[in-house]
Amino acid sequence: MKKEIVLKEGFGALKFGMDINSVIEHIGKPSEVEEIGEDLEMPATVLYYEEEGISCFFENIDSEKLACINIESEEVFLFGEQIIDKSSKEIVELMRKHEIFEQTMDKEEWGEERISYEESAIDFFFTEDKLKSITIGL
Repeated sequence: MKKEIVLKEGFGALKFGMDINSVIEHIGKPSEVEEIGEDLEMPATVLYYEEEGISCFFENIDSEKLACINIESEEVFLFGEQIIDKSSKEIVELMRKHEIFEQTMDKEEWGEERISYEESAIDFFFTEDKLKSITIGL
């Protein structure tokens, strides 16, 4: 699977809106499956692919559809550039180069720095100013 993020579309062969069976057909059996948020308005099923460094989140509203992907793979690309371990400055520059400007920055309780681009549905998480994970959605 080519590991390119396409904003608001998906990651490689994984496209938002796919059902669980389609995802399993494309990338195989997950290393773990978890049901989360049963007590919340938006319960979800999560497929973890530890070896590939991805987690796929499926909303359990009407039917389980791929809504969010968390990526920790070293081979992830955005706009043709490999991005894991880039600095926050390099990520902001990459996004600006592609005319994506409006971001928010936060520090998570667990210590990671987060840069979010809400309109593009992408969050970048940094540890010691090195990109470690990306979350994309619709």
